[in-house]
Amino acid sequence: MAMKKGVKIARRKPIEEAEILVIPMIDVMMFLLFFFMVASLAMVVQAGLPVNLPKAATSSDHSSQNITITMMRDGSVHLNTATVTLATLKAGLQKLKVGDKDLVIINADKMVLHGSVVGAMDEARKAGVTRFAIATEKE
Repeated sequence: MAMKKGVKIARRKPIEEAEILVIPMIDVMMFLLFFFMVASLAMVVQAGLPVNLPKAATSSDHSSQNITITMMRDGSVHLNTATVTLATLKAGLQKLKVGDKDLVIINADKMVLHGSVVGAMDEARKAGVTRFAIATEKE
């Protein structure tokens, strides 16, 4: 009995298909989402809506405030970002539990009538607000 000696050729294993690992990708995406959410919250300066503010040479930079009354050129009134009317402004401020130590910033477009601003301040005073600031831009 003679044995054959020869070179053995190893058979290749079948090629496995590549898989995309979804779990680490989801982890990375969630981390990026949380990072950008926290970063965007840190960049918020004011809770009000953007309006065309009048300019004043003695204007000062405002820090982040909780309560902002925004009066738009078209006559709409916003408490922080919620749309209200002058009649419901007092109720909205009372809902926020505004005290006499809280500062309320009034963002009024420069084309808003002075009487409307005074009316908003009057409603805020009825709700217990005693400290006001009127937002302006530096020249």
